Amino acid sequence: MKHYVLGNDHAQLARTTTERQRNIDVFLNGSEAEASSEMVVEFFQALNDLVEDHSYVVNIRCAPKSSAGDPMYWSGRTAIFWGDIHKTWLNDKTDTTRLSQVLNLASRSILVGGAVMLLAHAGREDLPVAAIHPNFSAAAQEIGLADCHQSSHRSPGGRVHSAATKLSALRLLTEFVALDHGEHLAETLRSYIGLTEPKRSCASQLATRLIQRSGADPLVRQVIEMMLNNVEDPMKISDLSEALGASTRQLQRRFLNKTGVKLLTTYRELRLERAYSLMRYTDMPQLEISAATGFSSAAALGRAFRAQYKTTPEAVRSCRFTGELSDLQAPH
Repeated sequence: MKHYVLGNDHAQLARTTTERQRNIDVFLNGSEAEASSEMVVEFFQALNDLVEDHSYVVNIRCAPKSSAGDPMYWSGRTAIFWGDIHKTWLNDKTDTTRLSQVLNLASRSILVGGAVMLLAHAGREDLPVAAIHPNFSAAAQEIGLADCHQSSHRSPGGRVHSAATKLSALRLLTEFVALDHGEHLAETLRSYIGLTEPKRSCASQLATRLIQRSGADPLVRQVIEMMLNNVEDPMKISDLSEALGASTRQLQRRFLNKTGVKLLTTYRELRLERAYSLMRYTDMPQLEISAATGFSSAAALGRAFRAQYKTTPEAVRSCRFTGELSDLQAPH
């Protein structure tokens, strides 16, 4: 079993809630599925980048060697049966019984591809409805499974859901993100991982987390987008409030109450986040980056950069060229 602890460092944001850990167990139908299961790990790593009150842990399991375990172990866990479109799940009786127990114990299960055939062994009295790939439609009909004729199926009021393919499974997972964290975060995640076209007006992890924290408050969202659109030539707080039809005091108080951080501090952090990204992913000279992020000079950017990230712009640029970027902590 592989165990991935997908960290969620938000040191730059004041906490308003206690972080809750959620566990995802991914069952593989053979070692050949291990490579493709990495997309599940990447999905939850991306979610951890964007959400601040939860931390997701992913366990990769080889199905025949995994027992159902204590029922309490599966309380609150999500079980993903990572099948493919070319073969059904293993037919070993012991294995099927064991995985059927997981289906009945886990708080949320997702059957992908050929794993949908496990529904016939889950001990359900009603007619199971599922998203079934065309390769399995005839076999599914024979064993009493009803096809929903869609790429994914979220069982209403139930715990067992299905997706016809691995790609549609990712879309189904974003639907659960919407249920757990709200549609705004789900839509941002879809853009972040490429399931929909990215919304450039909010291409910032810091902005996403603050908007989520505010409950997608319209005024908070508008002022953040306005700040992101004016990074090169920062606006005064009075100009921001005038443009949004609010008083300076009202805007600052609303922002602080909804996000837990000050508006002016956030504006500075958004500019530094942009500078970090430009330093890490482009060849722009530091002087140009300072101008592009509203700092008066490269020296001024350097001082703010060191205070925020405990490193220097030169260190970020140097690690990029030496292939050591993984040793640096990305801004949060």
